[in-house]
Amino acid sequence: MKRLLKISVLVLLIGYLITSFILWGNEDKKVVCENFYIHITDSAECKLIAKEDLYDYIAHAQLLPIGKSCGEINVSRIEQYVSQIDLLEDVECYYENNGDTHLFVSQRRPVMRVYDAENKTYYVDVEGESVAVDAMYLVQVPLVSGYLDDKIVAKDLIPLVQYISGHTFWSNQVSQIYVTEQQEILLYPRVGEHVILLGDISNYAQKLNSVLALYNQVMPRMGWVEYDTISVKYKDQVVCTRKNKRYKHNVK
Repeated sequence: MKRLLKISVLVLLIGYLITSFILWGNEDKKVVCENFYIHITDSAECKLIAKEDLYDYIAHAQLLPIGKSCGEINVSRIEQYVSQIDLLEDVECYYENNGDTHLFVSQRRPVMRVYDAENKTYYVDVEGESVAVDAMYLVQVPLVSGYLDDKIVAKDLIPLVQYISGHTFWSNQVSQIYVTEQQEILLYPRVGEHVILLGDISNYAQKLNSVLALYNQVMPRMGWVEYDTISVKYKDQVVCTRKNKRYKHNVK
């Protein structure tokens, strides 16, 4: 008898919860959205897109939630539509019980800006994916240009770019990375009238350390305008070519 009573109470409790959920759920869906908040979670670090852009983009598709009941707001459709913007990495949309709807987005993080041999320009993110450039929202990242093709693509240069960007000295000294037609890498410094020839991408950290040692030991005596090329393409060698080409200064 007691067992039957417990089962009956349990069944009634479950029925009550299901009924309450349906009734209250239906009531929630009748609540009208009065506020739509757009959150760009990494706007302080990256400015590829603005809230106004996202608002206009959603409005163009007639997906704005304002004035709609929660039952009419299709958050999945909003997420899918906004996710088509290649500037964005993560998108999440939801509404609260009071109808307020929130859109959270994070941007893809460019590590370089590329000007390729066809004079096309775009950003490249840390995954090696291309990101469109909007002239209104420029990101200060290293510039890469030259002959980027199937032999050397922008993705191959990401470790070098990240090393330069994260280095106290090189982040301020290197203004541009250039890939020559012979698939060698040149660095254009901000200080001095020379270029740095890295050769291929291998051992870039060691090569740059050798150049830094030259800067510290030789440049104070010889001056920053004495050379036009500093080559570290060969292992354990720093070859400095003078502007007048009469002889080369080889530091091993």
